[in-house]
Amino acid sequence: MAHRFAIILSIFAVLAFAACGNDTSSSSEHEGALPHNMEQSGNTTDAENAELAAASGKSATLVSPADLLAKIKSDTTGLLVVNFWKTDCLKCIQMQQALQELQNKSGEAKLHLLSVNLDEEKMANGVNLVLRKSGMAAEVLQVKDSDGKWRNDISGGWQGNVPAVFIKSKDGIKQFYPRELSAEELGAMLQPLLL
Repeated sequence: MAHRFAIILSIFAVLAFAACGNDTSSSSEHEGALPHNMEQSGNTTDAENAELAAASGKSATLVSPADLLAKIKSDTTGLLVVNFWKTDCLKCIQMQQALQELQNKSGEAKLHLLSVNLDEEKMANGVNLVLRKSGMAAEVLQVKDSDGKWRNDISGGWQGNVPAVFIKSKDGIKQFYPRELSAEELGAMLQPLLL
């Protein structure tokens, strides 16, 4: 009986841990997203700096929280989708790629995709390296976050866990999903809003 109770308790602990909104995957899952040793130091190696210089693509624009919120508020596109991500979150980057495909199919006039990075400002080189390696085509902003209070304007109580997606329709309807969403879930969620 004690053995059965221990198994049930272990299953419950695993489910509770998995249900947490924070990205808790192992570091091996992040290898595709995070350049070597950047999570700890915020610095890139000489090889990564050379790779960054050689990589073609966009750079993230550093913005204040007030500028980000103003940009979201003033957007008049049919559907605004804001993907919040960090360099150590492979799931976030996979969601970004799925959202990019949806934007490509529907057109930028109907769906405006905004990619917002939540890494610390000192991670700017790493952010740029990840977005170039992943081929992010959407506008990429990196928030200069001093205290995190701005996150309550996105969704009350949001602690900045990623992946997270904010949606604003042309009718002013706002939705927030602070969790991983599959490409199928994103498509099913966004297609009705694009009509």
